[in-house]
Amino acid sequence: MNKKLLTIALIAVLVVLSIATIAAVAKTDLARFEIKNKTDQPVSISLTSGDTFYYLTVAAETTKIFTVERLVYDQTVWSCGLSDSGTLDLKTYMKLTFTRCDRKAPNKGERGMEKVHIDDAPYGVENRFEYAND
Repeated sequence: MNKKLLTIALIAVLVVLSIATIAAVAKTDLARFEIKNKTDQPVSISLTSGDTFYYLTVAAETTKIFTVERLVYDQTVWSCGLSDSGTLDLKTYMKLTFTRCDRKAPNKGERGMEKVHIDDAPYGVENRFEYAND
C-alpha cells in the first residue's frame, strides 16, 4: 500500500512540475506585434519605454509582423502625411490595421486588433476608440 501511495504521489509531483515548467517557458519576454498597412504610403511608428526603443516602418499595402518586448510604450505614428502620439500596451499580441488615407476607419476592430485612421487615433481630432488588446 505504501509503495502505491508513494508512486502516485511521485507521479503527481512530476505532473505538477511539468505543467509549471511548460507555463514558465510559454511566458516569454517578447510579444508579437502585427502592422497591416492598407494605405498607399509607408506607415512608421516609434515605440519608447525607458531604454527600449523601436522604429518600425511598413511599406504601402503590406503587412509586417514584429517581435517586441512586452511593455507599455509611448508611441508616435506617422501615416497619411500626419502624425499622432499616445500610449500603446504591447504586453500581449496586438494587430494595428492602418486604413486608407481617403476615408475613415469603418469600425474600431476586434479586441487585440485596431483599425487606425490618423484622425481617429488616440489623442487625434476625432477620437472614436482606444487601443485595446487581449
